[in-house]
Amino acid sequence: MIYPQAIRILHSLLALAMLAQLAVGELMDVPGAQESPEQTSLQIITPAFAHGGQHAGNAVVIVEETLGFEVHEFLGLFIAGLLLIRLLLAFSSFPEAGWRNLFPWLSSKGRTALVAEAKTQASGWMKGKLAPPEEGETVARSVHGLMLLTALGIAVAGVFLFFGWNEHGKQTELIELIGEVHETLVGLFEALLGAHVLAVILHQMQGHNILARIRPGRS
Repeated sequence: MIYPQAIRILHSLLALAMLAQLAVGELMDVPGAQESPEQTSLQIITPAFAHGGQHAGNAVVIVEETLGFEVHEFLGLFIAGLLLIRLLLAFSSFPEAGWRNLFPWLSSKGRTALVAEAKTQASGWMKGKLAPPEEGETVARSVHGLMLLTALGIAVAGVFLFFGWNEHGKQTELIELIGEVHETLVGLFEALLGAHVLAVILHQMQGHNILARIRPGRS
């Protein structure tokens, strides 16, 4: 089964934007007052990503906004827009885009299929063997749905941080809590993304040519 072209293009845009966002998030510095400023992740990166404030022992300093943080903000808003489009498609009649494809566990039929597929294929997963996609996609679709929900959570928290983050002083307790939720969801998303990428690699190695189903430009 080949996904519609619009879904393939949207999938590719989301994949590229999210990978870029994860990379920027690891390299950037966050502006605002910090008790113990962290050092830049990589010393070889451009000065635009370096701390803007001057570090003075354990004193509270102001880390100024950097290019990396600005890219993170606007890339996040771009991703939020893409996710909104994907969410709207999930509740439309667009082929292979409906919520039943992303969240099969919401229906009794989907839950039954999910349990049956997991029982049948679990032994193969332990050995690194995946069943061909045509033998059941409920688990894969569930993972896609969880990734979408996690990404939406990250985006919602990111929007709150975009409007509530104090770049010139300490953060409120609420903003700090939202920031912690944001980071936790990012960690969960990275775990799901890692599992997803590993599954794609295994499928390709086992001759299932799964990339042809989602790659833009293929009919």
